[in-house]
Amino acid sequence: MRHNQQGFTLIEMIISLCLLAILLTYGLPNYYDFKQNQIMSQEVNRLVRTINFARSQSINSSEHIILCATHSGQGCDGDNLWQKGWMVFSDLNKDRQFSSNDEILLLETKTAHHITAKSSMYRQKIRFDQMGAAPGTNLTVRFCDDRGPEFGKSVIVSNVGRPRVAQSVDNCG
Repeated sequence: MRHNQQGFTLIEMIISLCLLAILLTYGLPNYYDFKQNQIMSQEVNRLVRTINFARSQSINSSEHIILCATHSGQGCDGDNLWQKGWMVFSDLNKDRQFSSNDEILLLETKTAHHITAKSSMYRQKIRFDQMGAAPGTNLTVRFCDDRGPEFGKSVIVSNVGRPRVAQSVDNCG
């Protein structure tokens, strides 16, 4: 008499669980880094899109356009903490400050909770002239997360007004 049994033996089950444990041991840390890298890239790309939008608006409208960090959305905060959010406005009176007759063109919210974005204390905003240039020194916004500067990225805006992304950061401070 022959018995047809279906299922796994104990040995097969133990081998399967060991293989699963080995795969998870290697896969989970890599998945965490992959996820953190994706979030970092999204935030960096969001700022680059905003810079390109502001530059385009300055050329199309032949006006001075300001891009600056803001928490309140009521004007530039006067600091270098871009992770709180940023705004783009047309600077009609060319005083480089948001006033009642200026128009907000774009208002972005804060970055993901674990990402910091800081620029130099000496250049806290970007002013685009009618030709789309950003006169002055280059502006660098450094993006870092809880993994440190070796995983950070920088957005660098040249005097011509074009942004580029650098895949390295010297420091996060």
